[in-house]
Amino acid sequence: MATDKNKSTEPLNPNPKPSLDQLFRFTFDGVPVRGQWVRLGNCLDAANEHRSYDPATRIILGQMFTAAAMFADNLKFDGAVALQSSGDGRMVRSLAECRNQQFLRGVVHLDDDIQAPAPQASLRDWLGKSGRLAITLQPDSSTAHSENAPQSYQGLVALDHGDLKTALEHYFDVSEQLPTRIYFGGDGASMTGLLVQKLPHEANANDMQIAQADDAWETACAVADTVTIEELSNYGPSDLLRRLFAEFNVRLHPGRSLHYRCTCSRSKTDGTLMLLGAKDLQQLIDEQEVIEVNCELCGAQQRYDRVDIAALINQQTPSTPGSSPLH
Repeated sequence: MATDKNKSTEPLNPNPKPSLDQLFRFTFDGVPVRGQWVRLGNCLDAANEHRSYDPATRIILGQMFTAAAMFADNLKFDGAVALQSSGDGRMVRSLAECRNQQFLRGVVHLDDDIQAPAPQASLRDWLGKSGRLAITLQPDSSTAHSENAPQSYQGLVALDHGDLKTALEHYFDVSEQLPTRIYFGGDGASMTGLLVQKLPHEANANDMQIAQADDAWETACAVADTVTIEELSNYGPSDLLRRLFAEFNVRLHPGRSLHYRCTCSRSKTDGTLMLLGAKDLQQLIDEQEVIEVNCELCGAQQRYDRVDIAALINQQTPSTPGSSPLH
């Protein structure tokens, strides 16, 4: 079985970071193992632009973004893959979403009266006693009713298995029956993720082929477990994979650029305001003269004057006031 001493000792590349946030998929020739490498920088800048997150929160949000991007890459459907949490700890609510395998958005709501946990703290430390973390798959509304369209799905991630990395590995091992290793490296301003995952055996595989595949997986895990934060942060995908998996034939597939893009719009804000009802909406514009609605995910602002509000009131409005969730 390969160990740390088998790794290449070539020096770190001093300028390895791509100019754009990117994700690369890789596969092992002749071995049922696949993986993803992703590095985020610009997307995290956009997510942090309108928030004053402390360093520990930046790191866990960066890890959540990175994980969402890697998970989405394995799914072939038009829609969103999200990590969503709620709880009574420091992290009251969070969202990290990747839509259509390339568009990211997210936010964290904090209880400032609770001290931020250390970067490697458990999810329970972050989310508190009532905490919940879920992996959610939500198809786009335009394809939800088409034939053979994928269904919405939500799987709960157990919080009693350490930090985010360990909890997600446990989820895939137990809930999806896909043995998985996940590695993060970064300071929250940038974040790199590496995922290595074992695929199911071929239906007609014999005992020898199964044993060989299992042994290859164990070897790949042993090698991957030696990766350091410095290697993750400073190497590009081709150099890192060559350095780690020199004894395998690893195929690096073309990369995909990732972007921060919110789904907020003027029409969605219209709908949110119309939920107030005509009477309350008229009272609000009388009091404020101008109504400003800011998107909590991207900071975009929609402004409404009296003419705008009059147009909304003239439209059919719901009879029951309510509130709008993150969407």
